[in-house]
Amino acid sequence: MRFQHITSILASAAFLFSASAQSADSVLAVSTDNDLFAPTQTDRDYTAGLAVTYASNSRDFLDNPAARVSQSLDKFVLPRSDALAGKPSSQALEFGAYGFTPEEIKASAVEEDDRPYSSLVYVSSSQSYQAAASNTGWTTSLTVGMLGLDVFKSAQNSIHKAIGSDRANGWRYQISNGGEPTFRYSAAYHQYLDASVPDSQLKVTYFGSVGYLTEFGAALVFRNGLISSPDNRFNPELMAYGERAPGVAAPGGRENYFWGGLSVKARAYNAFLQGQFRDSEHELSASDLNVLLAEVWAGYTHSFLGDTELSYVLRVQSSEIKRGTGDRTLAWGGLVFSKRL
Repeated sequence: MRFQHITSILASAAFLFSASAQSADSVLAVSTDNDLFAPTQTDRDYTAGLAVTYASNSRDFLDNPAARVSQSLDKFVLPRSDALAGKPSSQALEFGAYGFTPEEIKASAVEEDDRPYSSLVYVSSSQSYQAAASNTGWTTSLTVGMLGLDVFKSAQNSIHKAIGSDRANGWRYQISNGGEPTFRYSAAYHQYLDASVPDSQLKVTYFGSVGYLTEFGAALVFRNGLISSPDNRFNPELMAYGERAPGVAAPGGRENYFWGGLSVKARAYNAFLQGQFRDSEHELSASDLNVLLAEVWAGYTHSFLGDTELSYVLRVQSSEIKRGTGDRTLAWGGLVFSKRL
């Protein structure tokens, strides 16, 4: 499957959802990540991702089939309080794919002292809960997908061929090569610290997830400037590599602001490095990985005519691997083009 076919499929799926859920507070976003967007311009680790996200507070969209499944899980996780009773205040649905490679992609053999190839094709349903006039809220997300498909392999090598870059020759050794189902459920609690200041927003988030990424941690997030999108739909701290569904904001007007943050987390399991139930040619053990990780990010968002927005973010994460060639800092950049509907 070629890269342009993937883009067409994702865009078509998002269009169908947007057409069925018209709302004054809805947004359609196309996002792409690449380590080449970072100043180091490497082609390794989290190397690229592509996603299409539709987010809305439409009553009809809050009842879509994927939302009903994820909201049913929320009933067992979120506190039973009047503030969070009933439907969430907004919902997001995302389709995407992303992948990881070692540093030396020309090699046809397994790079034993580096990270394995791995990839994910997924659909994610996220929801935000916040009571009126409250300075706290929750965000939850359920992601299901397939590890080890050839979708990302085909896309990467097609792009590399077009731009004259090296072909990645080790995809036959990727985690769960041939395909394996996977999932992740996450929940995050937000404390909004300065809601009374319209041009400066600050929050603390406590988060955790189980599934192909099993971890828990805390984050400090800020944004400063001309802001019109609501706090509870701006969650960059919850972006897991290429997954952006919990973090797509819906602007209510003109926007022009800087944003950033930092997080610390304890990670117990990472399927992209350790594999799942299927045996893989190359996978790492828990003893090879760092449990404690730190991540920092900085971004800028600017709106244009026609309720469109463009955002750029640079992310840097501490090393996931303890030793060998794979022991290095990760860095990648991301672009998000969004349109208010």
